[in-house]
Amino acid sequence: MLSSSRFRFLVLLICSCLAASCTQLAASLIEISKLQQAIVKEYGEQGVNVRLNNSTILIITFINSPLNIRSVGERAQRAEQTAQFVKQHYSSIAAIDEIWVGFVAQKTSFVIVTYTEGLGSFGFDKNAHQLPSTNDLPVVDSPDSYPAVVYSPALKQTDVSIMRLQLEGDLNNGLAMAPHFTVPGDATGLRRSPVIPETVGLDFASYSTSVRFPGETKLIVSSDNRVVYETTSQFSASRMTNGTFSEFLLLKIPYQAFRRMATGEKVTVTLGDKQYELSDDQRAGLREMTRYVKE
Repeated sequence: MLSSSRFRFLVLLICSCLAASCTQLAASLIEISKLQQAIVKEYGEQGVNVRLNNSTILIITFINSPLNIRSVGERAQRAEQTAQFVKQHYSSIAAIDEIWVGFVAQKTSFVIVTYTEGLGSFGFDKNAHQLPSTNDLPVVDSPDSYPAVVYSPALKQTDVSIMRLQLEGDLNNGLAMAPHFTVPGDATGLRRSPVIPETVGLDFASYSTSVRFPGETKLIVSSDNRVVYETTSQFSASRMTNGTFSEFLLLKIPYQAFRRMATGEKVTVTLGDKQYELSDDQRAGLREMTRYVKE
């Protein structure tokens, strides 16, 4: 058994390590936030997402850039310029192994289903030298389960959303859920909204060869085997020109119910007689959404 003095020493040691870790994390977040703001200012585009993966891979994503409708060559030129900019302005560049610059189009279908389309990405080393055979690759670190956070200066509000959480199948034959909410002011970077949204939108989209949810459908959201939200509603259904059926359901749930959903270790969504369990990455994406609200 540990003596009381040794126990206190171990507690102090653990606390000091945690404090050092938190300090490093805060410093890293500040650097990332500064870099994101610098890139926004440099190119005049608000839709810029900057992430650090595994402490060594820096990912910059331009969302709905005007270059999306231009040639691959023009996007490649912007990517190289951005890598050079990162090399000059990111103070921890020495610790980076790779820089990836990607372009993403965010689209909305039927005003309900939001999804992302990757337009290619370009890889560079820490010296902004292009990595071999990286032109026109799929966007690195797919944002499907990670929130996109975009501030609108015109509306003076920030939209926090996950484009698609695929619950079953794929875009051609499957079911997806897209959570989203809006808060006033700029909540990007290190900023956090002091205003808790009243509700969070949960948009469901189903594509299949036959109607998947006919009539009234019961929906149950459970977190760690406890029901956090329950309702009954009806999907709108239509037959597309290719013969498949599209079904949509737009719900708004209380933010506190969403927060309990986001913090669960096991999260399930039940629609009718079918239950869907969220993956670790999907749950991590929901938790990340709540980080933009200061509670």
